[in-house]
Amino acid sequence: MKKYYAFISVLLILTAAAFADVSVKKLADGQVEVTFFYGNPRALEVVVAGDFTDWQNGALPMTKSDKGWTLVKTVPAGTVMKYKFISDGNWTADIKAPDTVDDGFGGKNGLVDVDALVAATSTSIDVGSTTPAKKANLKFQTWSMLGYQSKWNLGKDDKSMESSGLNLKSYLKVSGDILPGMPAYIEIALAEQDTFENLYKKGTTEWSDGWKNLLVDTVCDPMYYYGGQSSAKTYLGHLKLGLDTDYVNFVTGYKYAKLPPHTNVNWDTIDKEWEAGYNSVGGFSQFDFGPLFNKMLADSGVTVDVVAAPNRSADRAGSQYGFYGYANAKFNTGSLGHYIDFQYNGAYGTTYNKIFDNIMEDDFIIGYQGNYGPVTVKANGLLNVYGSYDNGDGTRTTYAPASSDVGMVDDADKVFADNTASNINVTYGSDSLNATVGYRTRGYQSNMMYVEQGSDHHYHITDQLGYRNLQRIWADVNGKFNAVTLGVNPYLEMSLNKDKAHYSGKTTTYNDKDTMLVYGKPYFTVDIAKLSGLAATIDGYTKLQYVTKDVDTYYRGSKDSQFLFAEAGLKYDQKINGDIIKGITVMYGFDNDNTDYLFNTVLASADFVYDIGLQAGFGIRSANAGVDTPVNPVGFFVGAKKKLSIMYKPTFYIQYMYAMDPYNAFGDGPTAYHLDGYTLHERDSDNVTCDAVEDYAENAAVRIGLQWDL
Repeated sequence: MKKYYAFISVLLILTAAAFADVSVKKLADGQVEVTFFYGNPRALEVVVAGDFTDWQNGALPMTKSDKGWTLVKTVPAGTVMKYKFISDGNWTADIKAPDTVDDGFGGKNGLVDVDALVAATSTSIDVGSTTPAKKANLKFQTWSMLGYQSKWNLGKDDKSMESSGLNLKSYLKVSGDILPGMPAYIEIALAEQDTFENLYKKGTTEWSDGWKNLLVDTVCDPMYYYGGQSSAKTYLGHLKLGLDTDYVNFVTGYKYAKLPPHTNVNWDTIDKEWEAGYNSVGGFSQFDFGPLFNKMLADSGVTVDVVAAPNRSADRAGSQYGFYGYANAKFNTGSLGHYIDFQYNGAYGTTYNKIFDNIMEDDFIIGYQGNYGPVTVKANGLLNVYGSYDNGDGTRTTYAPASSDVGMVDDADKVFADNTASNINVTYGSDSLNATVGYRTRGYQSNMMYVEQGSDHHYHITDQLGYRNLQRIWADVNGKFNAVTLGVNPYLEMSLNKDKAHYSGKTTTYNDKDTMLVYGKPYFTVDIAKLSGLAATIDGYTKLQYVTKDVDTYYRGSKDSQFLFAEAGLKYDQKINGDIIKGITVMYGFDNDNTDYLFNTVLASADFVYDIGLQAGFGIRSANAGVDTPVNPVGFFVGAKKKLSIMYKPTFYIQYMYAMDPYNAFGDGPTAYHLDGYTLHERDSDNVTCDAVEDYAENAAVRIGLQWDL
């Protein structure tokens, strides 16, 4: 059976292998050498991120050459890898990948089936001069976790067990072409039990009831039981269907299906997290006329894409009609290149018969990128035009953009800057020096539709535009000196319109309209391999902040200061070609973002043969002046994981946490650290925003489970 699947895989990728930017070479020891190539020598930094690197958490840097960027990785035979490139901070799909698979966010991951590629490269083929006929090609995927956890209290007065449970999360996915030229993506949420409280919860569920419920319903009604807290239990999560022709590519989606993402130079203007709708409503249609225009402009050196997408997804919930459309063109003339992109978004009515009675929001977004030898210029501009509801009695109701931080907007606000945003930056790149300088602004009620803000702990609007009513001058400069790279990322942030509130965070404002924030992030990397031959790197950073007005000082406990040493991180990473150990990583993080406590954490990981990984670390929680000493100032954890060769190759893991929890939440990949830089990132747990370290200040837990990522 295994040989049969391998044979089918060879047929599916045989022709693609002749053009792919991924090549393979079978080694004498049975291993396979896989070479990734990214053909953009103008990029300043490119890494490969995939399921074999824990995606961006362990992304592998590529090596630059005259023609592009290369990465060589040795893997065992039988390996299947999903991947994307990250070029200068932007996620980029490999358009020449030997095969692709839907990433669940409207885009594509490259897919490398090592055995199939080895077979394909050893097969003599004659592709001729004609384009191979398209074939139906469906792939099955799953993202599933099965886990057990028991949790104890560590408080002064209560050290009893708090909860215990068995969780199952499972998403079954089918993607590809159901017929030639007819792409589809179907995802079923099979199980979403993730509370770890179904066996025992103090004061609510006794052990006898929990076990009885588990045993009976696992046998009699498993899908409903493991459906978790959702009223829909098992449900159709994503459904996308399409049709690709020589003139237009069409795709339609429903409910939790993600809109096809779009990047307009500096900004992701259609968020990969934006859903068509939920609660069994919402949908979109997208018509991509790129094939038609590029046929018309063949051999002209100009590449054009034109997209129109009417939808009922303007509020992400699926109850407001909307539209997005964009047109872009890329011009290449010798060593110079120019790209321009114009996008329009609209938010309309909530009923089909009054869809255009009230136009609530119009976004006009323009972007330009120009490559002038070693210099790249990027620029974006955004204009919002708002409307309001006619109540029918001579009054009007103002509009609040969905998934935004601006709240109610005043359509009578005629201050141009209040409804605009911009970002312009210029980059110079060479082998020894990379330098970017930029300027960005965001008005008091500037917003970007189809981009998340606050949902699922994502803040993509403020990540891109900044907080409201602010302007920022910034730079990022780094130089390479043999084995050492030194860099600094400073910025100066100040009010844009001093007649309006001056925002500095998600909900806070500055007390003085003239307050300026001075920020600096020095960082470094040392490539030890260039100094001693040891395959290791050390890198680190610090984040420093200063406010110019003493009325806006930072409070840490009972003390205040205009200066804040906010964060620091240090990482040592070494690859070892040993018979037993293959690599070690140690990270130190200093986090002073909490007003009551500061945290020092050390996280260590080691990779061994047979796909075994060990993790351990500790954290020290220190009280700031005037704050009570924490109940458990010291926390620690240990964990182990191993990829099994049975049951579709899951990763088995076992973990113990005491007064700290460094891992992702169950369902998000529970074997990976939850990091912001090299510090533990805040996490949304039971709908409460908390710090991953502080969350477990008075708890301990043991976990054991299996994770599938196919």
